[in-house]
Amino acid sequence: MNTIKDLLSNTPIDKTDARVLLGHLLEQCLGWPRSALISRDQEHLSESLISQWRTLEEGRLQGQPVAYLIGKKGFHGIELMVSPAVLIPRPETELLVDFAIEEIGRRLSHSHESVELKVLDLGTGSGAIALALAHALRESHQNTLKIEVLGIDASNDAISLARENARALDLHPGVQFMQSDWFTELPKGWLGSFDLILSNPPYIDPSDPHLQEGDLRFEPRKALTDEHDGLQCIRLILDQCQDFLKGDGLIALEHGYDQAEPVRTLMNQVGLSAVESWPDLAGHMRISVGRSVGHMGPKNPITK
Repeated sequence: MNTIKDLLSNTPIDKTDARVLLGHLLEQCLGWPRSALISRDQEHLSESLISQWRTLEEGRLQGQPVAYLIGKKGFHGIELMVSPAVLIPRPETELLVDFAIEEIGRRLSHSHESVELKVLDLGTGSGAIALALAHALRESHQNTLKIEVLGIDASNDAISLARENARALDLHPGVQFMQSDWFTELPKGWLGSFDLILSNPPYIDPSDPHLQEGDLRFEPRKALTDEHDGLQCIRLILDQCQDFLKGDGLIALEHGYDQAEPVRTLMNQVGLSAVESWPDLAGHMRISVGRSVGHMGPKNPITK
């Protein structure tokens, strides 16, 4: 009962999860490719390796996310290191990256010269949004675009991990990270300097039962909920975003499937223009965007 086939046939965890976990273990310990799960399924494994497998298996039985157990997660064409200090990147957040790529592509199409842009990623976590955007643009617009991306997060552990990911992807120094509670630590010299602000802020209502289910039980609660109404962090961001956006800059926020209307209302309330929402693949409005109208005097604060 110590072959690859035995372990996969007799595991009590989901078979897809089991293949991911065991494939990761074989790669890490033996240097075998994922295909070894099939091509070498009659191989007898050492007691040491089986012991490590049992640890992973037990972790999954307890509900620990696969991404945390193997320490990595794919996102928008890149692989990121993840830990319980950060949210696990999710497919719906890729829509935020897609929006940014499309917006930047529009700007490039209207220019006959090389374009310089600055992007701010608020609540960067593992650096997923910042790094996926920089990676995609490096591949497609290397000769026509100079882009600087700054990711900020209140968590020191998150910033350390994001920097590791930037180095692993060879995206440093074009992508930088710093610790800040939203805009609080940003220098005054950066006022009015960003072309695009992106954020996947904590937006889950603290009473939502999903917080006690699945992977969410193991993810950092502060990155999931504002402990208020799911809109408090969005209010804080919108209150200050135009101070840091250029006159024609854009902000794009991910939010819950049922929050598009209140988020658009908040955007309109602070004076953003061209406010609209974008749907995900399921048709739910998951991203709302607004355009800065420049510095037009005092705005109406919406923070409660």
